[in-house]
Parts: sequence; C-alpha cells; structure tokens
Amino acid sequence: MGAPTRVYTPAEAAAVSGIGIKAVHNAIDKHIVDAVPSAVQRAGGIVRRALTGEDLLRLKLWYGVGATLTADRRRRLFEEIKAAPTAMTVRADDLLIVDIAEARKQLKARIVDLDEAEAAIGRVKGVVAESRSSKEPASLRE
Repeated sequence: MGAPTRVYTPAEAAAVSGIGIKAVHNAIDKHIVDAVPSAVQRAGGIVRRALTGEDLLRLKLWYGVGATLTADRRRRLFEEIKAAPTAMTVRADDLLIVDIAEARKQLKARIVDLDEAEAAIGRVKGVVAESRSSKEPASLRE
C-alpha cells in the first residue's frame, strides 16, 4: 500500500497556490476543483474541504491563465493535462502553450516552504509543552 496522498485545507491551498482564500472556496463552490469527499482530521478540528496536489495545480492554472482562455477552454486544458499527466507543456489553444512543468515547480517550492513551517511549529509546540510540563508541580504532570 502506498503512502497516503497529502491533502490541503483551503487556507493551505491558498498559501501554496498564491491565490486568496475566498478564491479557493469559490473554485470549490464552482466545481473548478473538487473537495476531497472524506473529512480529514487536523489540529483544531475536522476539515471538510480538502484539496489534493492536482487540485492545487488546477487552481494555479485556472487563475494563472485568467481571462486569456474561456472557462470552457480552461476545462479542456485540464482534461488534456489529465490525459498526459507527465507532459511538460500543454497547448491551450492555437497561440498559447502552458508551461505545466513550471507551475508544478512553483507549487513544489511552496509546498516545501509549507512543510518546513509546519515542522517548525511542531518543534516549537514540543518545546513549549516540554518546558511547561517541567515547570509544573509533579502532582499536575501526567
């Protein structure tokens, strides 16, 4: 069995893709991207709207291509990417070629930044919890 696929909250998706949080929720509401069907447990509660890495790519391209392509043409672009998932570039129309490799590279760099930030937060929480428990009276420690 392979490693579980990472999913991203809308806030994480916004940070990684460089798109505003409202735009991420709007993309989910308009079915530009589909939220992962099962709820995911995260610190602070259950996340019901979670996105995959491929959803992040769709978000980045959807808003990156912007008004250059019609919504229908952008959807066809995503179908072409799905049909050729390892393609470096995809022809969006007669005059526009989309650099999928560059979009993936940018997302990967932002995901690495997110992972490093989460790891740093985890380390700080560990230090805070550890130092707090060492200062508590023995009767309060578990």
